[in-house]
Amino acid sequence: MASYSSYVLSASSSMMDSVRDAATSASSTAATMAGQVACSVSGVCQGVASSAQQKLLSYKYDARPLTYEDKPDYPETDSPVWMLGQQYSAKYDLPELRDLVTSRPWLSYRKEFPAIGESGMTSDQGWGCMLRCGQMVLAGALLDIKLGREWRWSKDSKEKEYFQVMEKFMDIKSAQYSIHQISLMGESVDKKPVGTWFGPNTVAQVLRKLCKFDPSNEIAVHVAMDNTLVISEVKQACNISTTEDIDEDSDKNEEKVETYNWQPLLLFISLRLGLNEINPVYIPGLKTCLTLPSTLGVIGGSPNHALYLLGYVEDEVIYLDPHTTQPAAPPAHSEEDDLTYHAVKPGRIDISQLDPSLSLCFLCTTEEEFDNLCIAMQEQLIEKSRTPLFEMLLERPPHMYGQLPTGDINVQPDESTGMDYEQLPRKYDSEDEFEIL
Repeated sequence: MASYSSYVLSASSSMMDSVRDAATSASSTAATMAGQVACSVSGVCQGVASSAQQKLLSYKYDARPLTYEDKPDYPETDSPVWMLGQQYSAKYDLPELRDLVTSRPWLSYRKEFPAIGESGMTSDQGWGCMLRCGQMVLAGALLDIKLGREWRWSKDSKEKEYFQVMEKFMDIKSAQYSIHQISLMGESVDKKPVGTWFGPNTVAQVLRKLCKFDPSNEIAVHVAMDNTLVISEVKQACNISTTEDIDEDSDKNEEKVETYNWQPLLLFISLRLGLNEINPVYIPGLKTCLTLPSTLGVIGGSPNHALYLLGYVEDEVIYLDPHTTQPAAPPAHSEEDDLTYHAVKPGRIDISQLDPSLSLCFLCTTEEEFDNLCIAMQEQLIEKSRTPLFEMLLERPPHMYGQLPTGDINVQPDESTGMDYEQLPRKYDSEDEFEIL
């Protein structure tokens, strides 16, 4: 009996060991399989996440068409189309409208250009859209000064004045108004690190300062702040005094006469027309601005998506969009490269979708044009509106002397500009410099 009991106990122990070993083996196999499944699932998830991120970045930053191909240039309407102060018909003036749009310089994102200072950036994808809009305004102003508003670009354009202007906007450090100079000036003066999104007022101020270092001295830039245009300050900035001898054979001071010559004016009026969205009460005034003969459009756009507005039709604004990435053109660009500076068709967006921060742009090549602009603003924008976009004064009143524009800088950007880029905090333009209307 004892031996039988020992046998049963031994058999039971062997069976338990077998079961335990089987369980352990099964558990180990299950754990291995589970681990393999988890790794596989994790790998798939990472792949999906990576693919989604790439698609998102591709959608946000990569080259995209200026407008949808299936969207017509202009709506089928009898309403007038206002473009840069001129009235057109969408039905009968379509060739003229297309020529006008194509003739305006189109500055878009570029890649593979020489690095900007110490930042190492070789593309302005994702951050340079407002800088490009500022370039479009200034390039258009210089072309209007040299060739006139009626000049039209074509593939066969050979005017040397045209190429002289466009060379100033090449994506190289030596170009007067290159993306390099604009971004480095913003960094050295306004504490905007290279790669930071600019607001419309910031880019206007930077262009004003850069123009002072242009040896050609072709244009004066004035930026009206605090929702106020002070006429005397504009005239002081544009009337350049020169001293001439009455008698070339005499060196006496009494034989000299001081004369004043008007320098062509690019006027920016920086505004904020609401908090998070444009206030509807300002829309009629904004439309009126785009009908004035001296208008050069508006730099603004939708939130964090800068656009250069040329005009409007009904309740839509017509714009050039810089959000297309192209390879940088070589300094001695060919006819094919020149095509990349002209858009085939514009875009349209409902005016209510505009960001409230914007800057009105005007060009006055003579003092008479500026006087006529002031009269038109007074009659059409200020007297006819209960909520005008801004006010206009002959002189700055005493209570506003504390709000005088900051003085001009006395430092020109050089090769050292941008060396402290890594030490500067990166943040987006808060637009705190605007006063809420």
